[in-house]
Amino acid sequence: MKEDLVKFGVTSTGLDQATGVHKQQISNEGIAKGCRILSFFQNRAMVDRGIELFFKSIECIHIHCGEFIVRHWLSQLWLVHGETLSSQDTSRIRLLSQSLCENTATPLVFDANTTAKQWAYSATGEQIRWGVIAMIANYVGTYAMITQPSDPFFQEFKLERKSLLDHVNEVAATCLEFCRQSDALDDAFICALLEHYNMTKYTKGEACYATYCLGAELNSAFIAMGLHQEINSDSRVPFFLAELRKRLRAMVYMAEISIATFLGRPPRLSHRYINLDPPLDLTDSQLFSEDPQELAIAITELDEQGYNRNGEIRDISWIRSSINFTVRREEILELSLGNYTPDEVRHIADVIQRKTEEHWAKLPPMMLSLRGSTCELETQTVFDLHIRNAFRQGPQANSLLLHRVLMHKAGTGPAGLIHTAQTILSDVMRLYKRVEMAAATSFIYFLAVHGLRSAFVLASELLEQERLPVYPNDPLLPRSKTIQDLAVFAAKLSDLDPVFGDKDLCEKGRKVLSRVLDKILSPPNTADRHWHFSPMQTEQHCADTSANDAFPDTDVPESFFMMDDFTYDMSASSSGPDHTFRLWLESMDG
Repeated sequence: MKEDLVKFGVTSTGLDQATGVHKQQISNEGIAKGCRILSFFQNRAMVDRGIELFFKSIECIHIHCGEFIVRHWLSQLWLVHGETLSSQDTSRIRLLSQSLCENTATPLVFDANTTAKQWAYSATGEQIRWGVIAMIANYVGTYAMITQPSDPFFQEFKLERKSLLDHVNEVAATCLEFCRQSDALDDAFICALLEHYNMTKYTKGEACYATYCLGAELNSAFIAMGLHQEINSDSRVPFFLAELRKRLRAMVYMAEISIATFLGRPPRLSHRYINLDPPLDLTDSQLFSEDPQELAIAITELDEQGYNRNGEIRDISWIRSSINFTVRREEILELSLGNYTPDEVRHIADVIQRKTEEHWAKLPPMMLSLRGSTCELETQTVFDLHIRNAFRQGPQANSLLLHRVLMHKAGTGPAGLIHTAQTILSDVMRLYKRVEMAAATSFIYFLAVHGLRSAFVLASELLEQERLPVYPNDPLLPRSKTIQDLAVFAAKLSDLDPVFGDKDLCEKGRKVLSRVLDKILSPPNTADRHWHFSPMQTEQHCADTSANDAFPDTDVPESFFMMDDFTYDMSASSSGPDHTFRLWLESMDG
């Protein structure tokens, strides 16, 4: 039906002229709520400094709405409304709150000739919208989230970190509510929703129901706006905006597959129903250039796959390449959740591995080189190290997950799983030596998610080796080095950020790892020879001595030590912290 309407030129495209829009009635209560939210912007210096520090941080991989756009939003906000926001004059703030509601309900006007600057200006200044307010506040909050509590930023503005994060969460949530009330399904709304989701995921945890529900809304808005379909620049959509939407689409899809895999749940987005045409590997300066010739030259200088030829691994390079690896992750998740025979599992796994190899073969040399080597800690800038690590770990996580599925459902041996876990834990321990990386939010996440699961795989195998009647001459794991790595890793888990939502889960993991090491390093005791711990092998289970007896101080249920694959009983009887802990360790996140 929609296609038929397009042929006759009568479909709504989001480009309708604002003059014909009926302005909604705004309640006094809504205006008053908006006034309270706008008090956040009274401290202009704090907002400016937070935005500046955010875009300087190594965590700034926000390609869907980068610095160029946000700077223009912010400059016009201050130019037109700076005095009002600074004074917080009651009558003027009320007028601004009402204007924000009216603007948000008014569709943006743009076409193929609209420049990036014009597009940004159309949503700020006199046309300021709640989605833009949410984005600016989110970025200040994101910096507060990713930096250390001792950062001078908090002392300079006399801020308490937790209070600032709570304030930003309130601002963003209220702005998004205004957008919903205005039916403002546009780019700024989805970008703001994604940022709010990312902050909620980190501060409340991926296992939190509120996080899961927010992700559902993000997916729904993504589909409702039509971003799952083919995205092209045409007479109605400028080229830069089409590329930004492709970037946004990639990040939303990757976020959904990540949390679905982490929780062991069916994904709410699938590559089967999404056009995942990747964005081009262009820098923001190239993409937002107002010189058409400069942009055309930049595009022609890309290779045949759409990557830059300069040997650079940019944030957009990582996102572009990760789309295919995420599709493979979705297929692995489907394999783990589906009802397949062992032969079918092996066949599908072979297909997944073949597709993975085909994707590797198409990647440029600078990315392919990271497959079998590690990042040079001393020669790489922190940002480059961050991007290269993020790129390297996606395929590694896929490999670990696929080996687990093969062991559980096809009875393959543990060698591949052990090797991958060793590689991941080795990367964790190496990168932690770089002080700037150790302080990064994304690295904390990497440490807690990828590192913890890999550490448990290795601890399990090491215990199996210890239980053998005769210790092997050529064991899968070197005993001394593995014990040292696990001991250091367990100690590092104590350094997790206090605002990290899944800190409690990781603390439980640390306790279990410590008890495992105590067991390995304790003097031999024939009475303990029957104790069994092997969550990697589905047919084995705890014998003679229960897991709770072996680990009396950890609050970890015996069922944890007999974990199946992803299919958990999600009933009330298996809910709660221990169930969540098992999900955390058994699933695989991006």
